[in-house]
Amino acid sequence: MDKLKEVIIISDNPFLAELFEKEVWKLVYSSSYNLSFRCSPYSNTIDFNLSKPISKIDLKNSEQLNTILGSYLILSIHCKQLFPEKLVDTVRCVNVHPGYNPINRGWYPQVFSIIENLDIGATIHEIDKHLDNGKIIVREKVQKYEHDTSLSLYNRVINKEIELLKFNIESILNNTYQAFLPELKGTLRLKKDFNKLLNIDLDEKLTMGEAINRLRALTHGNYKNAFYYNQRGDKIYISINLNHEKES
Repeated sequence: MDKLKEVIIISDNPFLAELFEKEVWKLVYSSSYNLSFRCSPYSNTIDFNLSKPISKIDLKNSEQLNTILGSYLILSIHCKQLFPEKLVDTVRCVNVHPGYNPINRGWYPQVFSIIENLDIGATIHEIDKHLDNGKIIVREKVQKYEHDTSLSLYNRVINKEIELLKFNIESILNNTYQAFLPELKGTLRLKKDFNKLLNIDLDEKLTMGEAINRLRALTHGNYKNAFYYNQRGDKIYISINLNHEKES
């Protein structure tokens, strides 16, 4: 019997990892693959409800990295670690990104899409040594609404990610897709760019529309994102609640 081809999913998003196993992997026709899961050192493995155990891997640790260099394919699904050059030069690595590349490269694409009025979507792309920069396998935009918060838009994006995975998992496994280079470099947003948005300057001059966009972009369920300090120096967290009613 031929040796099974090792396919590794590296994810720090339990919800997406579970959806991949339950909704995407079941569509794979061939039984010649061995699927396993990894997460980053700072993720909690007990949060993942998978059919098999998930183990942690630190991609900065050379010994741990060497254990996956013989893999057939590594699929990153919202992994919070940068893939080292040694890994992407040795193994075919593919990333599922919650943004429309190259417009939405980097962290929290839905946040900057709302604030800067950019298109948003989902992209599956090859990984190279630069963040969200590799050849695009498939991408598709999602609709963005004026009443979206970060969370509602993000949920629409991840639904699109799963949809794209379902339609393209066989070509990704068989390496039969036709990838193409991004048309332009795009803008790369890092976590530090997001963090700069959180501290609200009460004296900043904005239009009402700009202020609402900033707040809805930073409203993500129960997460404590946007804040300001009152006169006593207390930290006050702020979010926004939007209710959409169609005109009759």
